Formats: sequence, C-alpha cells, structure tokens
Amino acid sequence: MTPAVKALEQAGVDFSLATYEHDPRSPAYGEEAAHALGLPPEEVFKTLLARLDDGRLAVAIVPVPAQLDLKALARVAGARKAK
Repeated sequence: MTPAVKALEQAGVDFSLATYEHDPRSPAYGEEAAHALGLPPEEVFKTLLARLDDGRLAVAIVPVPAQLDLKALARVAGARKAK
C-alpha cells in the first residue's frame, strides 16, 4: 500500500487500483507502469516523499512525466526548503 493509496482512502476518493508484473531491469517505474497498463503516462501517478527543513515528511503525488517542484512543495507545506 503506497502513501498515495492511503491518502485517497482517507480522503474518501473513489479510485481503482491496477496491477502489472514489474520488470526489475526497467529503469523508470512510472513509464514501465504506463506502458504495461496501456495508459498515457499523464494518467499514471507517482508518489514522492520529501523531507522538509523542520524534519517533517511531505507526500507529493504527481503525473509520471512531471517533476516535483521542491520549492513549491516547501511553500505549500509552510517550510523554507524540501529535499
């Protein structure tokens, strides 16, 4: 169970979970998942964890092709930095 799934359940969001056989040689999990499921990468999400400068952890859920903006994450979490 990923942090994203737990967050969706806690928020009461209706969703479905899809599974596939992971190839351990695959260099990019998100792209692999999208291809295996026959979905556009923009419709597959990755769960990322970041540590804020005050020691808290933050969870970000972003589409596979996107990169997490750590400055924006820190700002919305009320911190100065995230890594």
